[in-house]
Amino acid sequence: MSPTPGRIAATLLGLFLVGGVLNAQIHDRLHWVFPVDSVQQIDFDLVDKYEAENWDGNQVMVTSEITVYNATKGIVRFFLEDNRRWDIIDTLMDKTLLLDSYHSRRAPIVSGGEECYEVVQVKVYIPKDFEKDPNSESWFLKEEEVEEEDN
Repeated sequence: MSPTPGRIAATLLGLFLVGGVLNAQIHDRLHWVFPVDSVQQIDFDLVDKYEAENWDGNQVMVTSEITVYNATKGIVRFFLEDNRRWDIIDTLMDKTLLLDSYHSRRAPIVSGGEECYEVVQVKVYIPKDFEKDPNSESWFLKEEEVEEEDN
C-alpha cells in the first residue's frame, strides 16, 4: 500500500511543525562569582534546583544554563536583563553567605497566549576549604581552616 498524496502532505506538515517547535528555543548561560574572605558558612535559598561541588577556586562561582522554549529572543532578553528573572544575589550576615534567587517566585513566561517551557540548570562551585554538612544543605569552612583563621 503506497502513501497517498494527502498522507505525504500531512507527514511533511507534521515534520515542519515539529521542527519549528524544536527550533523555537532560546539558550543562554549566566555566571556569578562571590568572595568568601570572611565566610564560615554558605547557605542557599534558590528557586531552581542546583548541584553544588567543591572546586580549586578561591571564590564561590554559580553558573546557570537557561533554555526557554517557544519564546522570542526579545522576551528572553527582557527576562534576562530587565526583570533579572534568573539572577542570583548574595547577602553576608555575620560570617554566613546566603546565595538567593533575585525573585523568590516566578510566574510562567507567556508568549502569544501560550506558556513557555523553561529549563534551568544551576551549578554551584564552592572552594575546597568548605565541606557540606551531611544533615543540611549548608556548607561550612573546614575545622582546620577555622582554627588557622582564629590564630
